[in-house]
Amino acid sequence: MNVLITGGYGFIGSFFTKYFSEKGYNVYVLEKTISNKLIGFKHKTIVADITNLKSLKQKLDIKIDICIHTAAAADYFIENYSKISLDINSYGTRNLLEVLKNKNIKKFIYFSTIHIYGNKYKNITEETKPNPLNDYALTHLFAEYYVKQYSQLFNLPYIILRMTNSYACPLSSNSTKWYLVLNDLAKVAFENNKIVLNSNGTPKRDFIWIYDVCKVLEILTNKDNIKNETFNLGTGKLYSILNLAEKVKKVFFETYNKQLTITINKEDKKNHIASLVSVDKVKKHTGIEFTENIEQEILNLFKLLKKSN
Repeated sequence: MNVLITGGYGFIGSFFTKYFSEKGYNVYVLEKTISNKLIGFKHKTIVADITNLKSLKQKLDIKIDICIHTAAAADYFIENYSKISLDINSYGTRNLLEVLKNKNIKKFIYFSTIHIYGNKYKNITEETKPNPLNDYALTHLFAEYYVKQYSQLFNLPYIILRMTNSYACPLSSNSTKWYLVLNDLAKVAFENNKIVLNSNGTPKRDFIWIYDVCKVLEILTNKDNIKNETFNLGTGKLYSILNLAEKVKKVFFETYNKQLTITINKEDKKNHIASLVSVDKVKKHTGIEFTENIEQEILNLFKLLKKSN
């Protein structure tokens, strides 16, 4: 089976490239550049910019069975992000759909985000009304509508995955995603022997192990009867930032036999809203049982940081 993974060298996409390559699929990675090429995983690289429709048409002249679309502008802090995110996340997705609409693909799997719901809900299901509060969320919601539009107009089967927060040690020390919560906590601990939180530690989020995401993907890829569906993808379990910091402290002591101090921001008096994400639908359709592997990934992060220093 030919699997096209857009953004296949990125933080999330690289794990999909690794996973599907090791499973024996014919993997094609679509990237704008090849400056961060993965070594050791059998795949073919297609260099094309999803914002350039002409280039996409020329480069994607291949047989594609499954498209896993992860390419996105996620670095919301960069200058002119509102336009960049619209060009890549929304119009880029439309361009990809335009090229694939007549290729008779079995499934288009789009990685959206749980952020499309905003933060006003305490319990979130797939039926919860979207309320995007930033450009990252809004442009992903636009892309979802494009996916559904092309399904209706061209009978293009799809799966939309609204993912929470994935975690895993990056496959490369050259990763730019050290600002992600768990990565950041481990890096700060490794470099400073202490953790200083910007918040009071109470914000809670749902974290899913990236290899569980890979398992869900493979199940959805191979089940022909699951199509034209939207799933929340998380674990249905909440961890506070302080709880994660405590896990980092535990692994730090076990690894280096040194105590780690954690300082919270006592000036932060906010009562942070915790949104519990229902994952009943994805569990029902896939039979997946989620794994907590946070402490092992913290250890892996420490090993990677030590190796790269």
